[in-house]
Amino acid sequence: MFFATRLADAPELTGGNPPKILSSDDMREIQERLKAMGYDAGDPDGRLGEITRAGVKQAQIKFGLPADGYPTKELLDLLRKGK
Repeated sequence: MFFATRLADAPELTGGNPPKILSSDDMREIQERLKAMGYDAGDPDGRLGEITRAGVKQAQIKFGLPADGYPTKELLDLLRKGK
């Protein structure tokens, strides 16, 4: 994928700061809030699985975030606001 994006004149990737890893409590809260909003996020177990990623991706699309299926603190904050 990297080579293909370089061929398409995409900007060069930099190291940057990796996203913060959420605690299992934060992950469980995300799952609970996604379920409350009607998204299928699996059972609230605090673990990131395939079903949770699909629910996260749907919420990211709704909030205009990059839809990669990986939850972030920013997504959790938006879910807490219940927008």
